[in-house]
Order: sequence, then C-alpha cells, then structure tokens
Amino acid sequence: MLTRDGVIARYILAFCFFFASGTEMVTGFYGMICGILGTIELATALLRYSPLYEIYDLIKEKEGIFSLKQH
Repeated sequence: MLTRDGVIARYILAFCFFFASGTEMVTGFYGMICGILGTIELATALLRYSPLYEIYDLIKEKEGIFSLKQH
C-alpha cells in the first residue's frame, strides 16, 4: 500500500508525463514513452499499489532465507 504522500507524488508524475506529451513538448518515441509512464503512474496512484514494494519484499525475504541457511 502506498502512503498518502506516495499517492500524491504519483498523481503529480502522471500529470507531468501527460502534460509533456499532450502539449507536444516531447514527440515521437519519447512522447509514446511519456504516455505509457503516465498511464502506469496514474494506475498505481488510483490503486494505491506499487509493484516495486512487492519486489522489495521478495528480495528481502530471499536475503533472509539465504542468511538463515549460512548459520
């Protein structure tokens, strides 16, 4: 779960990405990338979920398993 500040930051990032591509400050391939990133940021803000937290938890869990096996 994202915190309130994390959600607000994601909304701001989504707006920036959409603004950059929508006003044609960025065009072509980079405009497409801005649109995709804006959609991803908007989705993570609306769902209050970030897959990066899940990946971080999995890595920490694996490190914990490896450290237990060494002892």
